[in-house]
Amino acid sequence: MSYNRIGTPRVYVDLISYNLAHGWSDESDITLLQDDDTTEVTFTTDSDSKMEMFDNRPSNHVTINKTNKEFYVQYDTGFSNDALAESSFLAILNHNFHTANAVFKVEISDDASMSGATKVSTTGSHTKIINAEANDTGGEIDPAGNGWTLIKWDTQESGNRYVRISFANDTPNVDFSSDVKIGSILYGEYVDFPHSPNMNVSTTIDYSGTELQESIGGCTFANSTHFGQPTWAVTTPWDVVTSTADRSGYSFKHHYGRRNYSMKFSFLSDTDLFSEDIHSDDADEWFDSNSLDSSFYQRILGQHLPFLFVIDGSSTSKGDYGLFRLADSGFQSTQVASRVWDIGLNITETW
Repeated sequence: MSYNRIGTPRVYVDLISYNLAHGWSDESDITLLQDDDTTEVTFTTDSDSKMEMFDNRPSNHVTINKTNKEFYVQYDTGFSNDALAESSFLAILNHNFHTANAVFKVEISDDASMSGATKVSTTGSHTKIINAEANDTGGEIDPAGNGWTLIKWDTQESGNRYVRISFANDTPNVDFSSDVKIGSILYGEYVDFPHSPNMNVSTTIDYSGTELQESIGGCTFANSTHFGQPTWAVTTPWDVVTSTADRSGYSFKHHYGRRNYSMKFSFLSDTDLFSEDIHSDDADEWFDSNSLDSSFYQRILGQHLPFLFVIDGSSTSKGDYGLFRLADSGFQSTQVASRVWDIGLNITETW
């Protein structure tokens, strides 16, 4: 898509950070082990930890020693109700899988040992969106470049309590070609807005962080605390690079500033916007409803959590994506007819 051609926006909402934020999940629900199921994964520095992969700050990456050979990260949603653990996407941000010659597979199951697991990474079971070439023989995903990867699949509506993401060298039973770097892992459901926004969408790029000072002689000096988001491990942010060389220092390719979008959606039905009963024990009436209230605003806890946003849900252009937060503390809706509402969406890029 690109050229900032806004279609029907889509948000990818992370289930793991949501459950961590409100206290349902904690560190014990995330397992990081080598493929023998007992040996802990070793990082290159003692300061790295598994939880840094789930802090929604992709520039804050961990580095896993290449001698781990094969390892996996597994998340236990703690949900015995299938409707609460549904998923439809995985994003891995700020990785060097091309340089490390790393491939990965995604399995979802009600069994912690992955018995009878659904392998959503198998060719034909998922849709590659960004940097996610599939290995036809092993059911693995083999990113063609460093940077980030995004896949989606048909919503996993059953057998979905656990998700396991397994990493290995593309050549089995050997060390990775280099230490493996991972910034952030996002897993959950994506949400499409009911239709495209109204005309007069506002797009701004904010170059904040700069303070101007004027000398006695009238000269102007600039003092900047930042120009934009920090660089990633081996690429500039949100880039996909097929070279194995470290391109993080390519500052001339870095997109500076902070993107902001302000848009309005008119004539949404009440069922698109609101759930049937926000205090219902029936998941279909609240938590698992398709309303924007429950599937989007509730899952990001207002401004608390960022989300992966794309200006058009059908886009495969990496420049159309980014991590954003609500610019306002909540959402405001206005009824314009019987069972018909207008809402505004103001979001700001975050890192």
